[in-house]
Amino acid sequence: MASSAYQHEHDPHPWMQLPPDEVIEQILHELYAPVSALGSQFERINAEQFADDELPEVLAQIHERVNDLGRLVVLLKRYSEERRHLRADHAMHPPAEEAR
Repeated sequence: MASSAYQHEHDPHPWMQLPPDEVIEQILHELYAPVSALGSQFERINAEQFADDELPEVLAQIHERVNDLGRLVVLLKRYSEERRHLRADHAMHPPAEEAR
């Protein structure tokens, strides 16, 4: 996941400077790979298209994709919180031009 490099809570969120449409595009991009991989792995399990000794590997891959999705949820939560704080700060302290 490209945004998984974003690790430090004190760093600004990498999506903060993007317009909302680009944030949505980034989210879709981030979601595609793990969701697609989960679908493929569940299809393999459902169709029993693997040898018995492959099951642990398939389950590990599913676990990895679930972890990817969990990291994306954390990123979205942080982005949402930072946006909310930015709006609140702006409402409390409008720029000088807007205050007139």
